[in-house]
Amino acid sequence: MDNNRILLTYPSLQYSNSASPIPNTSTFESHCHGTYEIIYILQGGGKHIVEGIEYPLHPHALLLMRPYEYHYVCPDRNRAYERIVLYFDEDALPTAVKSHPLLHDYSGNYFPLNTLNNPIRAAFDALDGIGALSQNGTVNTPEAEALLRATITQIVLLLTKETPETPLSDDLGVVHRVIEHLNGHLTEELSLEALAREFFISKYHLCRIFHRQTGASIFTYFNTKRIALAQQMIADGENATAVAMRLGFRDYSTFYRAYRKQTGQAPVRKLHRESENE
Repeated sequence: MDNNRILLTYPSLQYSNSASPIPNTSTFESHCHGTYEIIYILQGGGKHIVEGIEYPLHPHALLLMRPYEYHYVCPDRNRAYERIVLYFDEDALPTAVKSHPLLHDYSGNYFPLNTLNNPIRAAFDALDGIGALSQNGTVNTPEAEALLRATITQIVLLLTKETPETPLSDDLGVVHRVIEHLNGHLTEELSLEALAREFFISKYHLCRIFHRQTGASIFTYFNTKRIALAQQMIADGENATAVAMRLGFRDYSTFYRAYRKQTGQAPVRKLHRESENE
């Protein structure tokens, strides 16, 4: 069971400091969402997989996930897993920062932050001060929000000076190329046979290495990405039926069931966006 020491939720950002004394790996599901996410590891071990690329999970590692990047964590069950998680969208950042290529162009997700005096680590330490801004037992105050926005901006700016690491094995390279292909063809029908021909690999081996590196089947990954994209399109004001057709669903009822299963809600536009939880 997780212990959330601090949880802040605002319209465009969320902060949590969570600890899993005995991690239950079954509760860490693969997923994607429409916000940016930063995970800073305080303690623990295991691995984190983003878009089919595997990264080691260890103290002071940082992972940056851009919107709709498919990811999941597989913590070591024999070690306590503690982390800080930040969710934010572009509205949480100043105009001069939100257009930076780091936030839009894939350049890696993993930042080891091995240097003990790394200023990014100091920025995360400063988040402990949010608790001191509480009023009447709550930390969701304007002062806490201002501190959180400023700290996220600082962390993003500091990350632009860091060089991410991207370890790749042969299988990971294949899976990553397949993922890039899938992401570029979300509006088309998925065929395992055609995918296998495209990458000169048997569909059985492809399915096996894809599941091993992402924690999901190819079809699950593809449909999860399509529904996440549909959610954003509907939030932007597009008609749900038109979205279903654009994303290649055979009929609206199939789209409706898939959307409801993944989001827990009907495919209708909401007046206010909600933050996702890790």
